[in-house]
Amino acid sequence: MMTQPSPEPNASEFEKTTRQTPLYSNHVARGAKMVDFAGWQMPLQYSKVMEEHHAVRQSAGLFDISHMALAIVSCGDVETSRAFLDRLVPQNLNKLFPGKAVYTQFLNEQGGILDDIIVYLLPEVSSLNGFQEFMVICNAGNAQKDVDWMREQVKTLRYPGIQINDLYAQHSLFALQGPLFADVLARTGFDTDHLPKRFHLTPAQIQEAPILLSRTGYTGEDGVEIIVPNEKADYLWNLLLDLGKPIGLQPIGLGARDTLRLEAAYPLHGHDISESTTPLEAGLGWSVKLDKLGDFIGKEALIHQMEQGLDKAFYCFTINKRTIARQHDVIFKEGVPIGEVTSGSISPLFNVPIGMGYINANTIVGPGDTIQVRVRGNDVDAEIVERPFYQK
Repeated sequence: MMTQPSPEPNASEFEKTTRQTPLYSNHVARGAKMVDFAGWQMPLQYSKVMEEHHAVRQSAGLFDISHMALAIVSCGDVETSRAFLDRLVPQNLNKLFPGKAVYTQFLNEQGGILDDIIVYLLPEVSSLNGFQEFMVICNAGNAQKDVDWMREQVKTLRYPGIQINDLYAQHSLFALQGPLFADVLARTGFDTDHLPKRFHLTPAQIQEAPILLSRTGYTGEDGVEIIVPNEKADYLWNLLLDLGKPIGLQPIGLGARDTLRLEAAYPLHGHDISESTTPLEAGLGWSVKLDKLGDFIGKEALIHQMEQGLDKAFYCFTINKRTIARQHDVIFKEGVPIGEVTSGSISPLFNVPIGMGYINANTIVGPGDTIQVRVRGNDVDAEIVERPFYQK
């Protein structure tokens, strides 16, 4: 089903106190505990966070992630849109072909991370729109900021023909994750031989629902993310849960999504990455292509950082006491403050407290070394471990 992009939204669309995804009533009917997250009413949990976490690790889970921003970047010429976006990110977008996606970031001039995003070059046949160009998926809390920033760069970089259009009013986004995700799709009649490769996207059909299927996720498990027209959101959500229930599929809330991403050591913007941290400091140097042709925002700062050395580096740790480290808790070594925690929780899989944070680059530490974390006034021993905690 081909539709034209929606008109550019007014700021007021993003300024409502709380918004609801098309599945809001469905979540409530299923008994979900709803919370305000980044201006959206979202399910925190349906049952117990621990149970939902294990469902994703052992079978499969279905997430409503329609609060994530879907933005189309287009001008009627793919190469012009590519050249524009390539100026905004440290990744090399020249390697993208129709249906290919890449993880990257928007940076400020200091190399700090405005947001981490996924950029897609849309396939030639798409259920999204008539402009076969680029789609950017942004974090919900940064939606308005990202859209405003991209539009500002259209003017600053002098690409007057570029249009930035959001798809909130038209499409929903699901994540189907876990070792049995393909079995769930097969039960709908979908031919799993046609699953896209990792970080690829393909148009498809699941019974009555036209979709875009992307082999991406935020849990550390294999799976897909599904873009579906809003009018088919309830239908597809119910279909997947009904057919997947016999093999353990469950709806999953934000609580388990956070513990899953933490076990996989995936950064969360506003916690583990921010405008004051660079991709190099965050251990995301693999996504920075300083040798790509042309300039990009923040490139000079990153080159300087490479030459001068990092001020801090990102580490994972486990705590030797059953207590949870929280963002901004101070990290010590032999009584000297050396860093700060950015995320922490009890790992449902390993049943131990885990955390992540930054340590000053002039402090020599590595896997197996002992540090201390000040948790609610008490210094507790922790051990530096390899990143990630969990890998499929």
